[in-house]
Amino acid sequence: GIVTINQCIARQLNLIEEHATRVRPIELGRSFGNIEIWVAPGDTEFQMSQNDPNIVLTKMARYVDGCENIPNDQVGFVAEVVTNHGEGFRVVRNGKDGTVPPYLIGEG
Repeated sequence: GIVTINQCIARQLNLIEEHATRVRPIELGRSFGNIEIWVAPGDTEFQMSQNDPNIVLTKMARYVDGCENIPNDQVGFVAEVVTNHGEGFRVVRNGKDGTVPPYLIGEG
C-alpha cells in the first residue's frame, strides 16, 4: 500500500522520540512526549544546511487516524549512529510555519 510521511511518523513516533532522547539526553531527555517532528522535502539536505529560505518545513501531526493499523512492513526507521563528538545536525526555523528566521537567511 501507499503510506504518507505523516502516517509513517505517527506510526513510529514512540520509536523516533525514544531514539532522539537517548541520542541527545541533555537536550531532549525531558521532552519525551512533546517533541515536534518537522520534515523537509526530499533531497534538500544541502539546501537545509545552508538555511535556504526556499525550503519550508512541514510540521507532522503526532497522531493520524488509523496509523496504528499500518503494518510494520509498510514503514521504516533507520537510526543514525551518533557519537558524543559535536552537537549533531539540526536546523533552526521559526517554529510557526517552518520558514527560516530572517536573521539566519544566508548563514550556513
